Amino acid sequence: MAITIPQIGLRIAASRRYRKRYREIVSALLRHGFGFLVTQLGLSRYIPFQLGLFGHPKRVEPYTQAEHVRMVFEDLGTTFIKIGQILSTRQDLLPPEYIQELEKLLDQVPPVDIKLILAAIHKELGRSAEDIFSYFDPTPLASASIGQVHAARLKTGEDVVVKVKRPGVYEQVAIDLDIISQLANLASRRLPIGRLYDIEGIAREFAQTLLRELDYVQEGRNADRFRENFSGDETIYIPRVFWDYTTNGVIVLERLYGIRITDKASIELAGIDPKIVAERSTNALFKEIFIHGFFHADPHPANFFVMSDGAVGIVDFGMIGFVDQDTKAGLVALSVAVSEQDLDAIIDSYVDLGIIGRIENYIELRNDIRMLIAQYYGLSIEQIDIRSTLLNITSFVRRHSLRMPANLALLTKTVSMQESLVMHLDPTFKFTEAIIPYARQAWEDTFSPHALAKRAWKSLSQVAYAGVKLPEQLRRIISQLARGEFAVVTKQPRLDEELNRINSMVNHLIFGILTSAIIVSISLLLSFVRSPRLGRRQSRLEEEP
Repeated sequence: MAITIPQIGLRIAASRRYRKRYREIVSALLRHGFGFLVTQLGLSRYIPFQLGLFGHPKRVEPYTQAEHVRMVFEDLGTTFIKIGQILSTRQDLLPPEYIQELEKLLDQVPPVDIKLILAAIHKELGRSAEDIFSYFDPTPLASASIGQVHAARLKTGEDVVVKVKRPGVYEQVAIDLDIISQLANLASRRLPIGRLYDIEGIAREFAQTLLRELDYVQEGRNADRFRENFSGDETIYIPRVFWDYTTNGVIVLERLYGIRITDKASIELAGIDPKIVAERSTNALFKEIFIHGFFHADPHPANFFVMSDGAVGIVDFGMIGFVDQDTKAGLVALSVAVSEQDLDAIIDSYVDLGIIGRIENYIELRNDIRMLIAQYYGLSIEQIDIRSTLLNITSFVRRHSLRMPANLALLTKTVSMQESLVMHLDPTFKFTEAIIPYARQAWEDTFSPHALAKRAWKSLSQVAYAGVKLPEQLRRIISQLARGEFAVVTKQPRLDEELNRINSMVNHLIFGILTSAIIVSISLLLSFVRSPRLGRRQSRLEEEP
């Protein structure tokens, strides 16, 4: 098909936008003292002329290394701010000082002009705001990197909040993802961290999380699922979604009027006991994890309100986590192994949960697990601090270059945040005791005769299916032997590593933009943390070979 002049013009415009974004990324890295990464990633040609001529500036002091990492994410805007926020949930990947800095990434930006917001509503809903709302507050309740929130009233009388995706945000994220996609292969080959971690696997997980937050229809579905899960529970309130006015770019929800959950003084002034609020919000989380298998993964104080009747209202369902039956069974099995101090069973549970892949040093791993258990063995349930325990576990995971699956990392972060939240309400709250009835229920669900029979039947069915397929697979092998197509492969560790690297590259090409969204970002961040060259200025920047 011939390329028309308008198409050529669009491609030139897109190319200019890409080059501009590359230069912004390079400038941010140079500005914060990470010029060595520009060299390693082959980005020297994108150094702005004035910096290339006069040399890049020294990193501004007296900021710490972790602070500079945070500032790089801030400077690069929406996509990278969201990536940094997601990374702040990965205590298994980063040391505490970096987690603490990334938690400071504020998802607050100057508000979009109200005319643009109203135009976006008209474009998404096919009707003007005046046709839908009897009142629409031009001053936003919140202005974040992805969306802006306004208070309004429907013509049918309901008070609502209207979240509108910022104009152009999807296009900007798409450009960022595409640029990172082009650099992913270089990052996996050139940065040492790419050989240590499953960067592409982490990227896929983070990309999916980011893309979910961009989809307001999915957020609405999440809210409906929470509303259904807590139907009949008078201690928890989930706002209604108004689907007639909800699209990928706009979501309209019932407005909740309540007291922010951290405003202890106002809660007491309203005649509500903060201890009851702490208990209800914690029970809700454990119910989500152990019963629903679907939990709110952003327990930020701004997302929880105390209603006039003492119920806890929950909002913002963009970030959620899952706990499937296999994960629940793995966690229960791990708890049993820990209680019995069965080190081999603990390692087996780690493997089943996906925390351990290939074990480099089994004896060292076993000894470290023994020391970890020794810290807590013999303590009563009220003597165990959940937050410090989780931090010790994630530190252990990081020390052995293990990788906690995304769902477990998110679960760890969520539980830790919830404990901090309720401790503010009630410093005497027994967080670990609150988990007991739900853990007991999970135990029964996992090891009851019915549950064991169900899992045994599933395993038997899989074995039977494999048995049915075996003759056909044997026939194919014999056929290949007859045609001389069957090859005997000699395993060599170094060769396997090279083949795995090639396979990883192929996988990257397959997953494309979705899989590579976070690769360079994670690589940059983890390189900042671990690079021995950090802080040293380059005498010159190498050109890409």
